[in-house]
Amino acid sequence: MVPASRPTPPPGAVLAENRLLLTAVLLTALNLRGAIAAVGPVLGEIRSDLGLSAATAGLLTTLPVLCFALLAPASAVLGRRAGAGPAVLGSLLLLAAAQGLRVLDGAPVLLAGTFLAGAAMTVGNVLLPAVVKGGFGRQAGTVTGLYTAGLVAGAAATAALTAPLGTVLGWRGALAVEGLLAVAGAGVWAAAARGRGDLLGTAAPAGRPVAGRAGLWRSPTAWAVTAVLGLQSSLYFSLTAWLPTVLADRAGADVTTGSLAASLFQATGIVGSLLVPAVVARRPGQTGLALAVSALWLVPAGGLLAAPGAWPVWAALAGVAQGAGIGLALVLVVLRSADADTAARLSGMSQLVGYSVGAAGPVAVGALSGPTGGWTAPLLLLLALALGLAVAGVLAARPVRIV
Repeated sequence: MVPASRPTPPPGAVLAENRLLLTAVLLTALNLRGAIAAVGPVLGEIRSDLGLSAATAGLLTTLPVLCFALLAPASAVLGRRAGAGPAVLGSLLLLAAAQGLRVLDGAPVLLAGTFLAGAAMTVGNVLLPAVVKGGFGRQAGTVTGLYTAGLVAGAAATAALTAPLGTVLGWRGALAVEGLLAVAGAGVWAAAARGRGDLLGTAAPAGRPVAGRAGLWRSPTAWAVTAVLGLQSSLYFSLTAWLPTVLADRAGADVTTGSLAASLFQATGIVGSLLVPAVVARRPGQTGLALAVSALWLVPAGGLLAAPGAWPVWAALAGVAQGAGIGLALVLVVLRSADADTAARLSGMSQLVGYSVGAAGPVAVGALSGPTGGWTAPLLLLLALALGLAVAGVLAARPVRIV
């Protein structure tokens, strides 16, 4: 490992020098959560129309998350063999096709299309950091923050638009038409590839020895970066799953209030994600950002424990925390990597482990709430996870690069 260089140029310089590539990256980011976020607002109509059980309905949101974890290593291999740019372009085309496919028939086709959409999004999740690392160099941290904002904004916008579209087009039309955004992203990506064939048209160099790839799993810094994503994901998915229930039990909130709190939690994530590029552009280190993200998680977890009636404040702060947290996790992948190939491998490792840990978070929270008969123990667990995030973030923020 060697000392990391300082990210210096502001976002304006990035726009001036790499405008088309930046547009392609941001459009891709807008697509990387939408196929998940679109399901919730029309899930009732889907269940009624197709006669889905609660377990099957749950698969519509958990399948993509499982893909994020299980298919991450394969996505990194695909990027090395085909090139990160061509792989992302192909994933956008697959995503558009999957969003159209899944509405054509009953439950089996819906689940198959959802799986394909999850696989396509996984490729983008894993390889976009490699593209940013290779295409923007010292500006990569700032660009990563910007595309994180696009990722969060895409999920929020899709969740907001799906229900209105559903009233006009039905749930099938609403889910299918959102695939047009992936088509638009693919078109811009293809144009960027023509202008940047050196970056996007060829596979990554294959000269790195196998031992070097295996060594990534022995790197303490790589594990610290992975822990940041895992702890952040566990906090995010836990509150996404249980926040309305916590408020119902501890604050007597009704269904409408719980839904409002969940929407506030998701929407304010945009604010948090926008903070990351601003901080990264001005400060060479990420230690302060890591501690700030941890503090943002600690306050709402403690607030729900001590004063659940003030839920608007806690939901908003938790939303800012989750937006800034995913931005921090992705920025660390890019800034700790020595080159684009390392960024792809570190991204694959962190997402394999991180999203596996994240998926376990809601299960652990629910399991604790049953035997204890309340939410004190689960909320204490969230506090512990936030403290762990601070430790992992400080370790991952050390100015070294993984080779």
